[in-house]
Amino acid sequence: MKRILHTPIILFFSLTVSNCYFNPLVNSLLNPTETEENSLLPGLSLLSISGAPYAISLTGQIRNENGATVNDALLTVTSRSNDLDGLDASATTDAGGRFFIRLATGTTTFAVTQDESPYFSFTLRVNSPTDIQVVDIRDNSFPVEVSSFFPFDPGNQPSFFEMVDSDPTDQSVTQIGPSAFYFYFTSPPAQPIQGQEAIWLSQNISVSPSLTLSNLSFEVNSMIVLVFGYSSQTTTYSITLGSGILSETGIPLTPRTISFTCETPCGL
Repeated sequence: MKRILHTPIILFFSLTVSNCYFNPLVNSLLNPTETEENSLLPGLSLLSISGAPYAISLTGQIRNENGATVNDALLTVTSRSNDLDGLDASATTDAGGRFFIRLATGTTTFAVTQDESPYFSFTLRVNSPTDIQVVDIRDNSFPVEVSSFFPFDPGNQPSFFEMVDSDPTDQSVTQIGPSAFYFYFTSPPAQPIQGQEAIWLSQNISVSPSLTLSNLSFEVNSMIVLVFGYSSQTTTYSITLGSGILSETGIPLTPRTISFTCETPCGL
């Protein structure tokens, strides 16, 4: 398979918590019913109104310059604006690049290492359960993405189904349109009902500008989709995988969009 070249990407400084709505456990936390008097967010909201700092359990994700998740990275707190009892001093990313940590509202700065070597540092600002931002990334040799934040009940840590890598990789550049897209996940994806593959593809994977997807297949933790219909002009394509893609255990995929550029003559 022809190796795809890469171009630098812009650091992700402005982040949101939108992905959390696709996880059923976290969705119940972020959209409590009126009768849930003891749910997590109403209590935190009252603290936020009071202006006093408070502790919050949250998860985030680290991806490298190719959009692949970074596992076994150690995050160590180096400073924080508010120090409360029961806060975590460190966390380690799992196979999906996710870390789970208990912090205080305000700012927290982390030093990140991988294989005992310095990787990068970043500062996280938590204003409220729905306002979590990375305000600084530094000391990184390559662009990194720190994103996909949301809070959770510390007694009910949610499970995730993540796309960990892809081919083409995010922000890559090629002069030959890939004949297939490869997607790699943290666990085996559930396969669609036989005979409904085309419908399933149209509902769960979209490409802009449009390309023709066909011949869906699965291999352990990966999914392969044949593709054709490239333009002969230089074009940047965006591939979006939606939450309708489930793991074999029924966990919705955290939605993910990757993009790649196919330079002319591309489809010829």
